[in-house]
Amino acid sequence: MATYTLTEKVRSLAILSRLVVFVLQAVSNFLIPDHNADAFVSPPDPHLPHLWGDTVVEVLFGGMKRWDAQYFLHIAQYGYTHENTLVFFPLFPMLVRGIGTVLHIPLHFFCNYYSCLILGAIFLNYFLFVKTAVVFFRLSKEVLRHEALAYKAALLFCINPASIFFSAPYSEALYSFLVFSALFSSESKNSITLPFQFSFASAVRSNGLVNVGFLIHKKLQDCAAYFSRIRNAITESGKLSLIVVIILTFNYTLIPSVCGMSPSLSPVRTFPTMVYCNEEGTNLSLPPHLELYLRANFLHSPDLGEADWCYNFPPVAYSHIQEKYWEVGVFRYYELRQVPNFLLALPVVMTVICHAALYMVDNSQVCLSLGIPPQIQKGKEKCDTAWCKEGINSWRVFVYSCHSLFMCLFCVLFIHVQVTTRLLCSSSPVVYWFAAHLLSEPSSRRESESSAPIKGTPNAKFFERKC
Repeated sequence: MATYTLTEKVRSLAILSRLVVFVLQAVSNFLIPDHNADAFVSPPDPHLPHLWGDTVVEVLFGGMKRWDAQYFLHIAQYGYTHENTLVFFPLFPMLVRGIGTVLHIPLHFFCNYYSCLILGAIFLNYFLFVKTAVVFFRLSKEVLRHEALAYKAALLFCINPASIFFSAPYSEALYSFLVFSALFSSESKNSITLPFQFSFASAVRSNGLVNVGFLIHKKLQDCAAYFSRIRNAITESGKLSLIVVIILTFNYTLIPSVCGMSPSLSPVRTFPTMVYCNEEGTNLSLPPHLELYLRANFLHSPDLGEADWCYNFPPVAYSHIQEKYWEVGVFRYYELRQVPNFLLALPVVMTVICHAALYMVDNSQVCLSLGIPPQIQKGKEKCDTAWCKEGINSWRVFVYSCHSLFMCLFCVLFIHVQVTTRLLCSSSPVVYWFAAHLLSEPSSRRESESSAPIKGTPNAKFFERKC
């Protein structure tokens, strides 16, 4: 009988989960009438032929081209034709356009270019989701140092509540793949290309900027290790003062960290200004039906000259457009009619907050040390009662907990709260790690805890194994 590794099992479940999602959306799209929402719908091109393959694509995948998928498909087909498309970052629609163009070469006898874009987006996300599930499993093993818990977390990722967004023409699958791959590289000590990996993620979604925190924390760890190593060497020789040690440490760590953060920030600043901040305007040669749509809806296109936000310093389009078109701002979504949306976001919000609270209680020493081991020798952290834990209470989880808590609070306070579930499920491993921890048997939880008890903590009785 053939045996399968846990990695192969994760890959198989990821494939199976995508097939189930495809079937469920097709059946639901056929049985349930569409909600008449006041949302953007890309104006159809009257000159595109409608072939029998287009009908098949509509029947099989029509339920996936809703809401924000309309924006991504519109950008892939026409580019950034009007101002409010700028909140959707360019890397995903660029890939969809490339794949759709390639597919259209053999399929143009059966379906039109728009259907090829839909197929391209779905095939891309299918491939990326399977790859992401495997990368996430490897990342979880590296951070948690607990294979069973990592496996359960990977299974939960495959059936997460935002699963449909990882298959529809949305950027969640690409973003998760880039972020989890970058984090796995960081945990595996392959951090040379880490800033560039995060820069690709920031070219997919706006919350990619928050990943700068991982780069900063990584540099703080390098700083602590370098400072400890050089201080020990100087203590033995006694030739240099402590001030010189500090200067050498910052020269070794601070300057590279600033250089490393630049690539992660650049995609957000550059691509909108290149198109919309030209004083004479940028001619996109829009098709007549699309130009008529833009003028009828009073939308600002690049040919009209500089946009309002170009005069801000710095000229950032994202926050301006979010406030102008979607009324995004602190507490602006707090209305009685939005209570159902808050209830939808409540499970993932409580998961993140409960994990952060319990982690701070059970690992106060790690939190006070900002998740930086007090001493690193020959690439290995010193093992004492506070730094030997595995599983959800590992010191390596600290920076992930901070990241998830920040993202959660930002979602609840600033943006449309219904976005919280898919945003956290696509960017934070903590959601799956803590859920897997809660679903584990008590004996499994004890195995994932540290061996030595910490006095004064509620879970001291679980720390039974010796370091």
